[in-house]
Amino acid sequence: MSDFEMPTLMMVSHGNSGNGGDPAGDLARSVAPDWNGPVTHGYMRSQPSLPEQLDGLVHAGNAERLIVFPLFFSEGYLVFEELPRDLERAGLGDAVILPPALNLPGFDDLVAQKAMVAMARRGWASGETSVFLVPHGLKTLTEALPETVRFGDQVGRLCGGAEICIGNIEGDPSLADWRTIASRKKAVIVPMLAGGGTHARQDLPELINARAGEEIEILPPVGQWAELSDLVLAEAKRHVARFGGLAVPLGPTGGDIWAERMARSA
Repeated sequence: MSDFEMPTLMMVSHGNSGNGGDPAGDLARSVAPDWNGPVTHGYMRSQPSLPEQLDGLVHAGNAERLIVFPLFFSEGYLVFEELPRDLERAGLGDAVILPPALNLPGFDDLVAQKAMVAMARRGWASGETSVFLVPHGLKTLTEALPETVRFGDQVGRLCGGAEICIGNIEGDPSLADWRTIASRKKAVIVPMLAGGGTHARQDLPELINARAGEEIEILPPVGQWAELSDLVLAEAKRHVARFGGLAVPLGPTGGDIWAERMARSA
């Protein structure tokens, strides 16, 4: 741990769909012991709400140096439009927004390792196993999101011959069709979800609808993986520089949301 106070680090997530605990809060509490500065969290569609949390940081004097991590597994409107807009409205347009979880350096390797460990635990060969990436998706989807396809390609290159498939909770391709999507008999399910709410605890098992004799390994939701904290901390620290006794966020430095937005609008 550094001997100087770090900037405020904030975890932001969509929310939860019920009985899902506090995924952004859990992640904040997980990284706090290794971050020598304030750590907080907020939700864009539930409580504590992001705008209220930002106002609280401003009033407490903890918003001048702010780094935000979006606990999301897509590159959609909430991450690239609404989150920056909420920060700008709070007068925090110079905050550093880290890449969403999907784009964190090392995240593809982590998912591949988890899948391979699951296969080894079950005694399955990668050549006989399908690995399903299961994001939330959108009801309007008729095909997998490009960023999920790209991520699947990255994981596939690291996963030793396993077949990489995509099955959304909402929209197509649907996890409900996993038997026809996959060409292999054994399946490792990777829920690309922030927490263990209704989607993870109820919707996902119902969509899989496991039958007797089927060989399926369902991993915990990615947002609950302890290793995710390490990736978040490493990326947050990459965006910090020390000037005297003060740690100052650097952004955009490449690999953050502001830099990506500028590249898209160029």
